[in-house]
Amino acid sequence: MTAAASFYQLLSTVSFTLLGLWFVVLGLSHGSWRSGPERHRATLHVALHFFLPGTMGLGAVLAGEAPVIWRVTFLLGAAIGVVEAVGFLRPTNRPRGRLERGLASCSPVLYLLVGAAALVPRPLAGLAPLQIEGMATALVFLVGMVHIWLAYAERQTGAVPDPRRAVV
Repeated sequence: MTAAASFYQLLSTVSFTLLGLWFVVLGLSHGSWRSGPERHRATLHVALHFFLPGTMGLGAVLAGEAPVIWRVTFLLGAAIGVVEAVGFLRPTNRPRGRLERGLASCSPVLYLLVGAAALVPRPLAGLAPLQIEGMATALVFLVGMVHIWLAYAERQTGAVPDPRRAVV
């Protein structure tokens, strides 16, 4: 097994695991992430930072010796990511912090980088095209990790119920 195949197996596994954990966060409504359309949009944005790298990683693993399969998979993932990330840049009524705005601005660029890396025909600067793609995809994944961190660090609005007063 090549190092690239091992990387993409691990990326897919971790991406889908974190996607599942993100769904748990949504189910528990930590930080009221399901409270309105703008928040719902943000949850989609975060989820795609794990769904797309996981799916693209599976494409790379399943491609075997057929580079056209992983290239098409990454191009489709990049296109979906760019469309969603550009849509996420639209102004909202919900205030965003500087870090969140910066991450939102980086996302379309990173997805474009993923798409561009899929078009690299031969090794560049000693790196195989799939290695270049791995670095670009890892950046998308890392931005998703920061989004998750921001979600967990967000203060909950409204009154916090007293756990000693259980509703029966």
